[in-house]
Amino acid sequence: MHPSLVNIGAYIKTDVVALAPSARATGTVQGPAIDVTPYKSGVLAVLVGAATGAPTEVSATFSFESREPDGTWAPVVDRDGDPITVEASAANGAVELDLDFTCLGDDHEELRVVQELVLVGGSSPTLTTGALLVVGGSSRRPL
Repeated sequence: MHPSLVNIGAYIKTDVVALAPSARATGTVQGPAIDVTPYKSGVLAVLVGAATGAPTEVSATFSFESREPDGTWAPVVDRDGDPITVEASAANGAVELDLDFTCLGDDHEELRVVQELVLVGGSSPTLTTGALLVVGGSSRRPL
């Protein structure tokens, strides 16, 4: 049997923290810069915990930004120019978003996750979220 069928861990890297787990209030937060030059694609795996403070509405939207080394961050869009996003809520538990790294801008080597969180109502509401970026498609096996 081919190793890609019985040893998928040898072909992907799963320990890239795209957004550290934390309880967050309404607002926008960006994850750390991630060097994606060795890879061809990725999957953002988002985990969402329960909301605190009894909000009446919860919306967490995740997207990507990329940049040239030391350049300005720009939104990552699909081939039609539309933002690549996924929305999660406390009820979802987990969502994922696939990304083809050829959608990054020319010479863009770094990627980061952007979370826009809206919590309506309640008393000082927060939502715990976190995300991993699973990357693959490298010409060498991930370390």
